[in-house]
Amino acid sequence: MPDRPRGAESGGRLGPLTLGLVAAALLLGVPYFEAIRNANERPRLLQGIALVECGQWAIDGPSARGLSPGPDISRSPVDGRLYPNKPPATSVVAATAYAAARIGEPPTLRSYTMWARLLGGWLPTVLLCFWALRRFTPGLGAAPVAAAIALYALGTPAAAYAHLLYGHQLAAALLICGAVTCVDAAGEGRRGAAATGGALAGLSVAVEYGAAFAGLPIAVALAAVWVAGSRSGGRSLPAILAAILAAIGGALVPAALVAAYHAAVFGSPWATGYHHVVNPDFAAKHGQGLLGLGLPTAAGIHEHLLAADTGLLWWAPLVVVGFAGLVMLARENDAATRRAARVLLGILGLFLLLTVSLSFTGGWRIGPRYVVVALPAMIPGLARVLAAGRARAWILASVAALATWSFVLNGLAANLWPHLDPTSINVPFGEVLVPLARSGAEPYDVLSALGAGDLPLALLVGGTTAAAGLLSLAQIARGSRRRWGALFLGVAVGVLALAASMRLPAHLRAAANLRYIERVWEPKSGVAGPTARLDPLAPGTARCGGAGG
Repeated sequence: MPDRPRGAESGGRLGPLTLGLVAAALLLGVPYFEAIRNANERPRLLQGIALVECGQWAIDGPSARGLSPGPDISRSPVDGRLYPNKPPATSVVAATAYAAARIGEPPTLRSYTMWARLLGGWLPTVLLCFWALRRFTPGLGAAPVAAAIALYALGTPAAAYAHLLYGHQLAAALLICGAVTCVDAAGEGRRGAAATGGALAGLSVAVEYGAAFAGLPIAVALAAVWVAGSRSGGRSLPAILAAILAAIGGALVPAALVAAYHAAVFGSPWATGYHHVVNPDFAAKHGQGLLGLGLPTAAGIHEHLLAADTGLLWWAPLVVVGFAGLVMLARENDAATRRAARVLLGILGLFLLLTVSLSFTGGWRIGPRYVVVALPAMIPGLARVLAAGRARAWILASVAALATWSFVLNGLAANLWPHLDPTSINVPFGEVLVPLARSGAEPYDVLSALGAGDLPLALLVGGTTAAAGLLSLAQIARGSRRRWGALFLGVAVGVLALAASMRLPAHLRAAANLRYIERVWEPKSGVAGPTARLDPLAPGTARCGGAGG
C-alpha cells in the first residue's frame, strides 16, 4: 500500500465534511418539468399511487387520475391491465414517497415526484457514499477516499440520476454495498453479514433487471474465497462454506419475491415486463438476443464510450483512473483489499462490456445509463490512484484536469437539464448546458421550499460542488508546493478543455432543441408552473377496481 500520513485511517472530520458537502450539492437544486413525460419515472410514480390508494400493482385504474403512463408499460396476459415494464422495487419506494407527500395537504404531481426522487435517488446515493467512507477509509486513507467519493458522486452521471427516480442509484447502492459485504463476510466466515450482503445484492435485481449479471463476478469472487480458504490449511473452511451458503440464501429471498410478482402479474416467474411491452419499437429492440443483449458492436462502442453526447469517456473520463486503480488494488498483499477490488473490477468490467452490447440505448439520458449501476466500483480505485498522486505530481495533475471537466459537465446537467436527447445534440455542454447557465436558468431549490428565500442557486450549487472536490483534492496536495502546482495546473487544463469543446460543431437541430427546453423550463421567472393535483379519490373507489373504475 502507498505511504499515508499518520492518522489517515481514522478519517477525522474530513470524511464527514466531504460527505455533507456532497449531500448538499446533490440536494440544493431540484430540476423538475411538468411538461416532460418522463417515460422512466411516470409508470413507477403511478404504481406507487396505486399501491397506496388501491393496494394493487396495476396502473390503469382510477388512481392514475387520467395521467399518461408513457411508453414504458406492459400489458398483463393475466388480467389485461397495464403495469410498468420495470421490476417492482422502485415503485415500493415511490409508494413510501407518496404516503409521505400525502401528509397534510393533498399532494401535487410535482411534490410527489420530488419526494420520490429524494427517497429513490438522492438518499441511496448519500447512503452509498457513507458506506464507502466507512468501508475504504481504514485501508486507503481519509483524504484519498473522501476525494474519490466526491469525484464519483459529483463527477459522473451519478449526479444526474441522484436527481431522478430512474432506479439506477438505488440499484447501484444495493449492488455495490451488497457485493463487497458478502465477499468480505465470506472471507471472514461471518454468516449474518454474508446473508445481509447477498440480500442487498439480490434486491438490486428487484430494482433493475440488468443487475442480475453481477451475479457472475460475485460468484467468481465467492469461489475464489473458497479456494483461498482451502489453500490456507482448511481450518476455516466450514465457516467459509456456511457464509457462502448464507450469501446465496440471502440473495434468493428477493429473487423469490420478484418471481412471485412476475407470476401474479405476467403469468410466469420467468416472464418480465419486457416480454409484454406495449410499445412495438420497444418490443422489437428487447426481442433481439437476450432481452436486447447481443455481442459488442463498433456502433455500441462509439455511442456508449466515445461519443460527445452519450459516451462514458466524455461524461465520466475518471472511469479510466478508477479502473486502473482497481487493477492495482487487485494485486495488493492484503487479502480483504484484493477480494473487494477483484469483485468490483469484475462488476465494472462486465457492465462496460454489457453496455456496448445492447441493441437499445436508453432514450433521453446523461451518458450511458445502463453502466451507472456499476460506477460506484470506481471509488476505491480512484482512492488508490489519488494516494499514488502524493508521490507523483503528474498523476495528481491528470486527475485534477479530469475532475474539473467532470464536475462542470455533470454538475450543470444534473442541476439544469438531466433529460438530454442525443438525437438532437452533438455536444451537450456547448449546445444546451452553457446557454442555459448564461441565461440564468435555475431549477427549483430546496432552500426556497424551506422558506429561505430566493438565493443564487447556481452559485450555491457550484460553490458547494467545488468545495467538496477541491477540499478533498487539496488534502492530497497538502504539504508540497509541487503537488499544489500540479493541482492548479490540472484545474487549468480542465478549464481549457471545456472551452475547447465549445468549438466543436453543433447539431443541425441544436437551436430548435434549446428553444424546446426553454419553452418547458420551470420555474419561469422564479414562479412555479401549474401542476396536476392528486386529490383524494371519490368515496367507493378506495380499492380502485379495474381499468374502468
